[in-house]
Amino acid sequence: VKLSKIDNLDMRILSNLLNNCRESDRQIGQKIGLSGVAVKSRINKMLKSKLIEKFTLKIEPHLLGYNVIYLVTTGQDVNEIMKQVKLVGEPFFVVPCVGGYSACGIVVNGEVEQKIAIIKNLLNQVRILNIFEAEDAGIESNLTKTDLDVIEQLLKNPREQIDVVAKNAKISSKTVARSIEKLQ
Repeated sequence: VKLSKIDNLDMRILSNLLNNCRESDRQIGQKIGLSGVAVKSRINKMLKSKLIEKFTLKIEPHLLGYNVIYLVTTGQDVNEIMKQVKLVGEPFFVVPCVGGYSACGIVVNGEVEQKIAIIKNLLNQVRILNIFEAEDAGIESNLTKTDLDVIEQLLKNPREQIDVVAKNAKISSKTVARSIEKLQ
């Protein structure tokens, strides 16, 4: 599928995948008026043409016991800033903004105020416009070892069939289905 050959149906498939890449081909097909086989074929064409590079999971850091710090700086050397920030936590996004500013989200473990102080110290040559802790998303973290096993399998292939996830995690398909339902 070349960019010029993407039709409305491909766009609708992509839209559905962006919202939930775990949604089955059949469910997507029902929404857009295609068979599951046709949806699968179109997804495979988009993968082959590299229009779709990969599928990923989005996991709220708070669910895994981590915190998030947001940092806004003037647009100096973003690579150097990232190198310093990685000493404190894991940057999960960097966005260059209008006016020469950059925003960064950093996942950290431990005492947030201490991490903020360390970041300020590491970036003492950079003009920090704002740095703050993200509010907890309000989602209760009651993850079990089984949930973590399922997440570990889904990180390898987020669109993997439930029975394959179950086999690889050595747990029942029903347990995997319940875990995925809970995680969504």
